[in-house]
Amino acid sequence: MPATVPALVAADTARLRTRAARHARSLPLAFSGLAVLVIAGMSSLDANQFWLVVLVPAAGFLATYVTAFALRLPTGVGVGSDGYGIALVLSALVAFLVPWIPFTTGAPLLLGLGLVVLGLRASDRLLWVAGLATMAASYGLAMISSPIDLPLSIPGLVATIALGLGLLVVAGLALRGERQTLASGDGALSIGDPATDNLRVLAVLGDADEADQPALARLTGVEERNLAGRLHDLTEAGLVRARITKNRNWAQITREGREELRTRREALRGVAEHRKA
Repeated sequence: MPATVPALVAADTARLRTRAARHARSLPLAFSGLAVLVIAGMSSLDANQFWLVVLVPAAGFLATYVTAFALRLPTGVGVGSDGYGIALVLSALVAFLVPWIPFTTGAPLLLGLGLVVLGLRASDRLLWVAGLATMAASYGLAMISSPIDLPLSIPGLVATIALGLGLLVVAGLALRGERQTLASGDGALSIGDPATDNLRVLAVLGDADEADQPALARLTGVEERNLAGRLHDLTEAGLVRARITKNRNWAQITREGREELRTRREALRGVAEHRKA
């Protein structure tokens, strides 16, 4: 069994719970699946309108971001820096600047590319593996039926629908996993160490960019009465800043806070590796 450091485990648990609260896995997978189904539905377009199809992936990532942004208020957790904008811009640039790529390998390839970007940025294996699988499937579909040969052949249409449904199934499994992560609150309970609790708070904010106090208490396991002290200490140190709105108080991580989080995590990983050796 690998050696562990309680503070590092606490930070990793808080980050995983934050990603689950943000639906950082299920959202992009679900919208990618829906986008593939839209591509299948648009297969009745004339071939000279195929450029509309290649814009669907960018629209899918835009819808992902808009939904994630809309969830901020009910969840109390920010959008994070997963790279939805990067995936959107990248898919749009490929569609406009090098359209021969989706023309020859299929528009779903752009969705897969975006998922790979999201997965690598978040170190989320499920997302980048799903992205690679989508890219491979898109290339395989192009071998069955030329993407610009609209309407798609029956085998090509069936395979495209199957790809979209497959991504939706994976999204459903990811959603179930996120709910299980949030339901298993034992791993998030505070152990009463201020330094560890501070690290938990930074881990949550490092993933979500910002969160309100009820969400921070829920995701870190720190009681709200103690959380106020932790936020005060972090704010005084310049690692967190407050943002007060009409209805709630938000805490945002600063650049110095991200650097502190990275430094402390690396130090704790070094301790874990030393114990393992």
